[in-house]
Amino acid sequence: MNENLTQLVKDSQDTGVLFSETDLDLPEEDLLTSEEEITEVVEEPQTNSILIEMLSTWFETNSTIFDNINQVKAEIRGIDCDRTLIITVKNEEGLLDENGHEERTLRVFDNADTIPVLDLPPLSMDIYNNGFKIVYQYGDIFIKTYGIRTGLICVLCTSVDGKLIPYNIIRVKKKDTELDIDPTIPTITPEQLSASADLESLQLLYKQSAKSVDDLTTNQSVIDWLLERQESVTDINHHLQIDNVLIDILK
Repeated sequence: MNENLTQLVKDSQDTGVLFSETDLDLPEEDLLTSEEEITEVVEEPQTNSILIEMLSTWFETNSTIFDNINQVKAEIRGIDCDRTLIITVKNEEGLLDENGHEERTLRVFDNADTIPVLDLPPLSMDIYNNGFKIVYQYGDIFIKTYGIRTGLICVLCTSVDGKLIPYNIIRVKKKDTELDIDPTIPTITPEQLSASADLESLQLLYKQSAKSVDDLTTNQSVIDWLLERQESVTDINHHLQIDNVLIDILK
């Protein structure tokens, strides 16, 4: 909090008396300040820390949140259930088997006790052939995380009209115990969204857009198109490609 303290000093105009430095009975040491007493205050950038948890423990705590993923509790000889996470994933098309049950896909995560995730309650989780995606909310920041073989990729997003727009990407290694993030969220203005899109750069960054540029005009139209396309993507590398393009658009 900035405080403005103002002191109003009025001198008597009737006396016309002026005081010189020799008239003031001040200790000499108070008149001078040594360089050693002057210290510069350097403000460290503010960061917030989110703890890292292992997938096996985290899923055990949060699995009831998901309606598309179930954990399989199985006693299998030679399999350590604390290290191996077995789940079933609901078919997105809602197909039924011959007995009228929902079709589900079996997924196995080996060494789940070494796979890092954020120790936060999730909003959603999706399983892909080359990893998984978990979305969290941390205050006003939304975090899309991609679990891959080497660790965790965290994409910080801001919500604009209910759409998650990424603005920063942070990598978490398996040995990390915390994720440090800057709580400052960049502002995306209406002027940025309504500005004319750089369609030439878009095609260089994302070649798949070449067939659709005739329908794109503003940054908003490009963002909407990329986010809609991302919803059908099931490959983490492709997800990250789109996230990077979105970040570049609003630089």
